[in-house]
Amino acid sequence: MTSRISYYFFFVLLLCAAVAAILIFLPFLTPLVLAVAAAVIAFPLYRKILTLIGETDLKRNISSFLTVLIVLIVVLVPLFFVIAKIYSEVQTLYALLLDESGRSQVISSLNYVSQGISNAMLNTFPAYSFDSLNVAEYLKSALAWVFGNLDVIFNSFAKVAAYVFVFLMALFYFLRDGEFIKRKFISWSPLLDAHDEYITLTMKRAVRSVFIGTITVSVIQGTLTGIGFFIFGIPAPAVWGSIAAVAAMIPALGTSLIIVPGAIYLIAIGQYTFAVGLLLWGALAVGLIDNLLGPYLINRGIRVHPFLILISVLGGLATFGLIGFVLGPLILAFLFALLDIYRRTFSAEDREEMGQSSTPRSEATQNTKTIGSLEINTK
Repeated sequence: MTSRISYYFFFVLLLCAAVAAILIFLPFLTPLVLAVAAAVIAFPLYRKILTLIGETDLKRNISSFLTVLIVLIVVLVPLFFVIAKIYSEVQTLYALLLDESGRSQVISSLNYVSQGISNAMLNTFPAYSFDSLNVAEYLKSALAWVFGNLDVIFNSFAKVAAYVFVFLMALFYFLRDGEFIKRKFISWSPLLDAHDEYITLTMKRAVRSVFIGTITVSVIQGTLTGIGFFIFGIPAPAVWGSIAAVAAMIPALGTSLIIVPGAIYLIAIGQYTFAVGLLLWGALAVGLIDNLLGPYLINRGIRVHPFLILISVLGGLATFGLIGFVLGPLILAFLFALLDIYRRTFSAEDREEMGQSSTPRSEATQNTKTIGSLEINTK
């Protein structure tokens, strides 16, 4: 009786400690999850650097630091130039919209597009007139909101700075001690070691699918869209290319949400040849990336139906906020890993207990481990 009370009391304490730890780490969930994902992607680079300089405690620190530095250079340098270009283009658009001639040109183009849509729908809906559009008032309202919420904006920047610091520190230690953390996870888990290995491998592949697959393809498509807008003379190509990179993550529609309106704009200003050229550019250059490079990169990770990935991303965003973009697919991958383990292990044990298999239980357990190892090695 005493041992049972001690047993239950221990697990109550363990549960309380786990809940307290979750509450402590919860404010930094976003940078920690991103650091884990970045560590999975950058780990091969870390191993190459470590192999070159040797494996000692000091050199592991140096390898981890160099890897973090390379990640910063690869991510921040292009991001800096893109942000600078977007800022310059937004200033140009701001000046254009405040200028009376530029404003008149924009309104005329919008009215032309609205009339064309109404004509295409056999005038079922009358064309909307943009003559009353007062861009200056909207801009003044936006600036008033910015100045009225400077404290919120400042706090947001401070929060981002704290997140970046936690992300960099976590990435450093996840790279250096990732293998040790993985071994600890396996030693604490009550599952078979083969199952733990399979789950961790599935999660790694999910990270690669989200980042190397989806994000890489989206960035390339957004870049090509921006180049197309620049070639065919559409204002602010960097701005629209950045928006296209986000739109590229939407299945079926993708960059067409940006390219088609761009073609309509060219038609509205009388550039029919450029409009056809932009549509061809979107179909060939941008579309081929999605159809050829996308499946190759994504299939190197988890193979899940695109609709399920879309739902997991949208559901993750709705439930966890911005970090749900990563957490949604990871949770989905974890679920499928558990279901696959159940299909390979527990359902086989159920069939054995029902007399459909003559294999002894101990031998079946050993075969399960072998199957799990084969699954890990062959996929």
